[in-house]
Amino acid sequence: MRLTTRTARVAAMALAGAFAVTGLAACSTSDDGGSAAADGEPVEIDFWGWVPGLEDLVAQWNDENPDIQVSFHRMTGDDGQKVEAAVDAGAGPDLVQLSTHNLPDYVIAGRVQDITEYVADDESNYTASSWASVSFDGQIYGVPQGIGPAATMYRTDILDEYGIEMPTTWDEYVDAARELHEANPDVYIANMSPSEIGQWSQEIQQAESSWYGIDGDSWTVGVNDAGSQLVAERWQTLLDEGLVTTEQVWTPEYWALVNNGTIATVTYAAWFPSLLAENAADTSGQWAIAPMPKNAGSDNSGDSGGAAVVVLAGAENPGAAAEFASWLNGSDDTQEALITVGGLFPSTVNGLASEALLTESEFYGGQVINEVFIESAEQTPATWVDGPNYGTAQTAITDEFAKVVNGDLTFLEALDNAQAITVADLEDRGLNVSE
Repeated sequence: MRLTTRTARVAAMALAGAFAVTGLAACSTSDDGGSAAADGEPVEIDFWGWVPGLEDLVAQWNDENPDIQVSFHRMTGDDGQKVEAAVDAGAGPDLVQLSTHNLPDYVIAGRVQDITEYVADDESNYTASSWASVSFDGQIYGVPQGIGPAATMYRTDILDEYGIEMPTTWDEYVDAARELHEANPDVYIANMSPSEIGQWSQEIQQAESSWYGIDGDSWTVGVNDAGSQLVAERWQTLLDEGLVTTEQVWTPEYWALVNNGTIATVTYAAWFPSLLAENAADTSGQWAIAPMPKNAGSDNSGDSGGAAVVVLAGAENPGAAAEFASWLNGSDDTQEALITVGGLFPSTVNGLASEALLTESEFYGGQVINEVFIESAEQTPATWVDGPNYGTAQTAITDEFAKVVNGDLTFLEALDNAQAITVADLEDRGLNVSE
């Protein structure tokens, strides 16, 4: 049902914009898109991606599939920014790994191919939210490759010292923040980084809100909708009462706060625990992971977004490219490597069932931490809709949030400003917007 709702929305999106999704589909799939070249020579596929260990998986594929040979380019630096220009110039690779947040732009601009006929049968092996992220107008424009379900990493030694239980709801979380800071003014429940948009969007998705939607033949923008206002009021309380720090994540100053015990909890995606262990190694054994706090009356969790492998416009053998993407992301043969070497949290049913996820972590006190993230993935609503100017919305929100942590705006005022910027940008692109 969620997929149906999303596809209906994107069908309307096509009517609202200058580019028709269905028209794109009709002109982009080549007639000879099967898995073998007509002259008997192997089909050659050029694939760009960034997940560790893909070289070995590509080699395995090539050994087992002499008719479809894949060459792999490891994306680094600004390679992602080069893809759009390369595709537009007719010089792009056949396949690329892409953030699902960026996929609508690629679909509307005609930079990806409809691969429905090749991968539609894969749907049952993917989580509902990840499959929805590649589905438009009843057509499929990619194969999901990894998701980012959220959970909360917390310092067991700090909470134990002050007799505080890990909160299970956001209301309890705010109360715990007050109790903790009153017990020790040098300790804060969390850090609010204005630039770390994933930590914001995962709570927006948890609230079943979305930055985008469709109303008839127009886009809607929900940057400041009810769910976002709920999250804003929570963090405004924490900020106003001085219960959170405001360092930029990934800076030495941030990791110093983590290492010296100033920050008691971090709520973020399944890929964050390994980075925490790497950057705070001396705190090994002092952390555990719990489900992210819930909103009142809801069991929803959140997700900060994932990636997909898409067949780009210009690929001469979309069927062969899609066949490889389907194997790479969904085969039983690849799940363990994608998890253990690639570091991916799987978007697939067979991946979520993999024993490779269920290893104990010494850094987290011997806990099997992925049990928490699996539950989070299963409780993430498939309500999020990515829009055609996601980057503009993201930049607007982070710019305005910087003013909030400086005391120049409230979160609600910042969201209103970001909403106006996002709407204006959509209108500048010639898209209809309903407010």
